[in-house]
Amino acid sequence: MNRTVVFAIRLVAAVLFSLLACRVYFGSVSPGRVMLFAAVLLGLAYVFEYARKRNGNGGKGHA
Repeated sequence: MNRTVVFAIRLVAAVLFSLLACRVYFGSVSPGRVMLFAAVLLGLAYVFEYARKRNGNGGKGHA
């Protein structure tokens, strides 16, 4: 898949999940809080992808 498509999918998923999480845990949904939480989730997705690829075996378990 194209890197732009992967980014768009991750961005949409991060925004939707952060909207849901803010609604459940905080009760109110302020746009700033949702965007901040979405940015954290999007950043974590790329950190975990980097860690998985750095592992050497592509995240397919223990070598």
